[in-house]
Amino acid sequence: MRTNTRPLPAVAAALLCLVLALPCLAAEKEHEPGEFDFRIPKGIADSQVKLWIKQAAAKYGIDRALLQALVEVESGGDAQAVSPKGAQGMTQIMPGTAQDLGLKDAFDPAANIDAGCRYLKEQIKAFGDVRLALAAYNAGPEAVRRSAGIPPIPETQKYVASVSNRYIVLKTGKNLFSFSASAQDLGEKPKK
Repeated sequence: MRTNTRPLPAVAAALLCLVLALPCLAAEKEHEPGEFDFRIPKGIADSQVKLWIKQAAAKYGIDRALLQALVEVESGGDAQAVSPKGAQGMTQIMPGTAQDLGLKDAFDPAANIDAGCRYLKEQIKAFGDVRLALAAYNAGPEAVRRSAGIPPIPETQKYVASVSNRYIVLKTGKNLFSFSASAQDLGEKPKK
């Protein structure tokens, strides 16, 4: 039996790329990308964090759900989070990047969200592709340039898949695995 080998439409290709990256989602015990135990610090209301996300997203022209997905994956919403590599705050900005962005206090959640959103916007503008921008946010723009795509770094592949999946959940209420890849879903005409 011969199978149809026509190229997949753009939506199917994008979903396939995300699915292929998902095997990198191996569990480790410290806070990992994809853990959504959104920990709002004492004294900060969830509605306040969402307002800061909404304001930064509007200011820089980023989809609010994408910024929220980034915050959830990066820090779980913990304004005091520090990664083993030294990234800080809700958007997990490295000290050198914080300095480049003029971020004086990485643990100020409003300022951190604003700076993280601005940095994400810079990466989207530089690479013209959200997935590459997310890879650059995680591994650095030079790693993406050297790889001419998402670097073959398991952490970065996992990160891109986690933020992308969380974004899909926030936008649709469904995760990546709830989407059917039938011909109708992909915009193809049914075969007769």
